[in-house]
Amino acid sequence: MDEDKCLFCQIIKKEMPTKFVHEDSEVVVFSDIKPKARVHLLVVPREHINTFLDLGDNHFLLLTKMVKVVQRIIEDQKLQGGYQLIFNGGKYQHVPHLHWHLLGD
Repeated sequence: MDEDKCLFCQIIKKEMPTKFVHEDSEVVVFSDIKPKARVHLLVVPREHINTFLDLGDNHFLLLTKMVKVVQRIIEDQKLQGGYQLIFNGGKYQHVPHLHWHLLGD
């Protein structure tokens, strides 16, 4: 997909209004517009990576950063008692930009 047409790339570039729960030079986190839980956040790398299968050896540090961001958010949102971290792919991935769903009660 062309990055100019990618919904998440537009959000990252602040071309669409979104309140970020977390934002740094590599990762952004924002609420899902159709939440499936009390907390339903999307963890998205700034780099446009189409799918989980497109990750390469050069993404090791990015993935580590994403994990650390999720850990911090779980603590900040007090989700230690119950959370899910979900990766979708193929027909289950509705936006062709790598992202994780963090859901919690």
